[in-house]
Amino acid sequence: MKTFNDVQKTRMKYHKEPDLNPIHRSSLMVPEIQGSIAEISFLNHFLLKRNYDHIACVITPIGIDGKKLDSRLHVIDEPRVYRFTLTGISDQSVSNYMVEFFSSKNLFIPFSAVMVNHRNQDFFNQVHSFNRSLNDIFEDDEVNNHVVKEASVDLILNDDIDTCLLFTAGPMGCNDTVDIEIVGENETFESKKQINLPRFGTELISISNTFKNIPNNFSGILKASQPKQPLFYGRLLGGQWNSSGDFSANHTYYDFQNVEDYWKDNQPSQSYYPFFSELINSIRIYPLSSPSELEIFVTPVLDDSTILDEIFIDNLISPSNKFIDKNLNSLFSNLKIDLDKISSYIVTAKVKNGKKPGRISLQVVYGKGSLESSINMTLYNPGTFVGNKKSFKWGQTVTSSKFETLVGITTAPIDDPTKKIYECHVQFYDETGKIADKNWEIKSGTSKKFSISEELNLTINQDSVPHYVWCVIEGDPGISFNAVTYNNKTNNCSGDHGF
Repeated sequence: MKTFNDVQKTRMKYHKEPDLNPIHRSSLMVPEIQGSIAEISFLNHFLLKRNYDHIACVITPIGIDGKKLDSRLHVIDEPRVYRFTLTGISDQSVSNYMVEFFSSKNLFIPFSAVMVNHRNQDFFNQVHSFNRSLNDIFEDDEVNNHVVKEASVDLILNDDIDTCLLFTAGPMGCNDTVDIEIVGENETFESKKQINLPRFGTELISISNTFKNIPNNFSGILKASQPKQPLFYGRLLGGQWNSSGDFSANHTYYDFQNVEDYWKDNQPSQSYYPFFSELINSIRIYPLSSPSELEIFVTPVLDDSTILDEIFIDNLISPSNKFIDKNLNSLFSNLKIDLDKISSYIVTAKVKNGKKPGRISLQVVYGKGSLESSINMTLYNPGTFVGNKKSFKWGQTVTSSKFETLVGITTAPIDDPTKKIYECHVQFYDETGKIADKNWEIKSGTSKKFSISEELNLTINQDSVPHYVWCVIEGDPGISFNAVTYNNKTNNCSGDHGF
């Protein structure tokens, strides 16, 4: 893990000297998960963003014994979406797939802009790449110099839903423990889960099975300490599993409670997020920042860009045993605000005492009555280094006879409160190439929201195989992309932010 200040320094160095410490390999790991089909989807941003016309993609399945199976080389050279269905590419049982991108030009980012997807007819789970084998020992020195707990997992335990963590072993294998704690307001539970896996093996850890004495509907903060693994950057995949094996999970995030990483000033941190009136919109904020005392506010923004009164939610003290869980539909309804007129909402963190943490993260949650989509976000800090004067954002959507995606392209006039309109050039790509090109004017502070199949008048095949459509948004700084996919029969949701 790198502190936010270290990340800032790296960005500034790259902007000043693009050829400094170049990166020529970018990678990710994709776990095989029982009961689902594993695949990846990505836009050839190498070409569309950087004009890199030849990228080598090597996909290597790894057996359950940790041995390498046959690799395949794929040349990435067309302006389109690439999709690889990984389940079934080997006749042997697979634990993980290593996906690597190589270029003679500087890739800048060692983590690939790839979506990791798992699906069956009842659910679709998506998360951007979260695990990878490191490039060399020097990157290991840099990435693993701070070891902290993993958190940002919504604990849900009842008769229908379990919370699970998927652990992945690194290139040396792992014979150690994952230390798990659940902190409630009045009670704490702790357990050590023994792990003995070959290299790149995985194990799904059930919280209900690990903690037999935790009652249903217990409310608490879940944290896990992973063993340090050489030459590996490992996040946990954490989320909700139901009794049918369907799941909605996202990567874990850092617990910074024991790391002093602060901004020099105490300006408020805030971000804008789309409000989907068709869904249940919630936020969950865990006390995971560097030691601090914050005040949290939520502000609804209407379709005409009217910003309503700021609503105080609660204080957030880190470290502590108290977190924020707020259903925004109920909050706004109780204040007699018409949900159908809400375009977006602002989450603001203000310093009450002490310093402002470098990272203030939250879970942006969307649900439709079954498994929820819980997306980890970080509030925007004024002063964050941005090298380019224009936005280039891109992200995945999916549609089929079983699935639909709601998209929110949100504008945030944080650095320029006088701005009224955002000019956006939006392009849509699938596996055939560009399929649509639009120019939109989005009112300041609002979200352009749409169903991907309705917006593009897509013809939906009657099978459940996903049709991946990626959006590219170019425009003024302050634009963000979020998408939520739901199963139109089971109402299971999954989503993520854009790149």
